[in-house]
Amino acid sequence: MIERLTGELVATRDGSCVIEVSGVGFELGISATTLFKLPPVGTEGVRLLCRMRARDEVPVLYGFATAEERSLFDLLVGVSGVGPKGALAILSAFSPEDLVRIVAEGDAKRLSAAKGVGKKTANRLVLELEGPLKTNDELKGLALMASASSDGEGASTAAVANAPAIAEAREALVAMGFTEREVDLALEGAPGDATLEALVGGALRRLGGGA
Repeated sequence: MIERLTGELVATRDGSCVIEVSGVGFELGISATTLFKLPPVGTEGVRLLCRMRARDEVPVLYGFATAEERSLFDLLVGVSGVGPKGALAILSAFSPEDLVRIVAEGDAKRLSAAKGVGKKTANRLVLELEGPLKTNDELKGLALMASASSDGEGASTAAVANAPAIAEAREALVAMGFTEREVDLALEGAPGDATLEALVGGALRRLGGGA
């Protein structure tokens, strides 16, 4: 079992990255949340926590920037009808804090907004995850942290809405087919005085490769 990998980030792709360790390149499936936490390609000493799952009897590695995200992945793939690909889609659509909050509030409708998650699966996720989230050592404190940070998130959203160029860039990127979560991550930290072209161009570069 590979618990974690530390090495040079040599490539990022749509839904995956490659880390070279002692001359061996390991490809890992990752969520958008982890993708946007990665440094530029070529950076050494990059560490990702890992899980290995079998797909068509072939072992596949998945990487996570945080222990909380990995724990959520473990719980998600344990729900009937949710495989590793579906779990990464959910973790791409919601931050760990948001996902814990959604389950705690029983908001299956919002959960069904994730790619590939239907109404029945969303309801099943809410029912089956509520208990484990309260007992998992790495996750049981996350709901409290998410609740405490809700005011800060609202202020951040308001700040983005007050910057016309950022708001327009967000609308344009969503229209291109990117999820709201991916767009938020791609525009995170963008200056409010940047031009629309600069914002969209920079976001597309991050969305296309995390560079």
